[in-house]
Amino acid sequence: MTDYDDLFAETAPDESVFADKQALDPLQPPDTIRGRDEHQRQIAGMLNGVTEGYLPPTVTIHGPPGTGKTVTTRRVCQEFAARHDSVAVEYVNLKECRSIFSAAREINLELTGESVGAYEGVDGAFTGIWEALADYPAWTVLILDEIDQIKQDANYDPSDFLYRLLRGEGKLKRDIQLSAWLISNELVEVDLRLDSRVESAMSDEAVFFGPYGHTELLTILSPRLERAFVEGACPEDVVKNGVSRAAHHWGDIRKTLTLFRHAGELANERGLDAVTIECLTESMEATEKDTTSEKLLSLPTQHFLVLLAAASLRDQRTGELVQPVTSGQLHDTYTQIASTDTQVGERARREILTDLETMGLINTWIDSRGSEGRVKQIETTFDPEWVSDVREQFIEETPGLSTEP
Repeated sequence: MTDYDDLFAETAPDESVFADKQALDPLQPPDTIRGRDEHQRQIAGMLNGVTEGYLPPTVTIHGPPGTGKTVTTRRVCQEFAARHDSVAVEYVNLKECRSIFSAAREINLELTGESVGAYEGVDGAFTGIWEALADYPAWTVLILDEIDQIKQDANYDPSDFLYRLLRGEGKLKRDIQLSAWLISNELVEVDLRLDSRVESAMSDEAVFFGPYGHTELLTILSPRLERAFVEGACPEDVVKNGVSRAAHHWGDIRKTLTLFRHAGELANERGLDAVTIECLTESMEATEKDTTSEKLLSLPTQHFLVLLAAASLRDQRTGELVQPVTSGQLHDTYTQIASTDTQVGERARREILTDLETMGLINTWIDSRGSEGRVKQIETTFDPEWVSDVREQFIEETPGLSTEP
């Protein structure tokens, strides 16, 4: 045996609690959409407008992460298109896009299979989009996931991007019937700060996906847990406990699936033949950290820098992180960690703090300190150490970014 043979033999569980761990993969699409019957009816009703010669210019699909927005929207739209030759559905995930050009290029790539060069710019990307759609069926549903990732850049803002998509000259010239379905964790109009010309071009149709309740989570999870664990390895009391906690804290199916996977892995590590409530308890923090870290890594650069400033101040005597921090302390820390050429002004930082609070990453409040006046306090909603934990990875994944230690 080689050293690797020993390594693999030593780390393999003797008797795993899992029968099919893939059933707990949050990215694994379910065979059946559960707990979203009314949402499916809403979406189907809008799609059936093609029988009357109409699809809304936009449909906003919004709600917290892990509430079934994407899987439900894609499934219903694709099933509808499979039954109607006059309808095509295209799905584009904009999660990795950080500029208007990268978003337009990603859509063009999905429709044409060809990449647009930087020298062609947004104009070149939209030319390719309209030329491709001209050959599509009469109606096209374009699902744009993670639309809230699109932020203003040096050349364009989200309003310009969406206006081109809704009222672009190339689209109107070719009489393209395009319905843009915008999936977002926030209200699109608020998060993207759209101007009046875009809002007037958008339709009012929207579907809100709220957090899953206890009954809905249990309905979705039960068949997946039965597949995932060997018989008796995830007892009923553990399932009830985990679902109750998940519904109370998150209402997020992705986090809940990860919670049970982590708990099963802990049971294996400890040589247990079944998942215990103690395993669930320890898994809660690990799950929260994993999902929060993923969210932190997806933040726009300035949002991450401001959050880092709010979570980096340490007590000079104890070395412990200071929470909460005042707006003045945040300003001092921000100017220390952000290079001069990347810093934004105080007004922009205030807007970013509002965004971070909307995202559920911070809480803010005003303290009255008598003669000292009123002071704004900022505190993370999670362990502030987690920001420092992903700092190096964020820097590595953001070209040209550097921060002071």
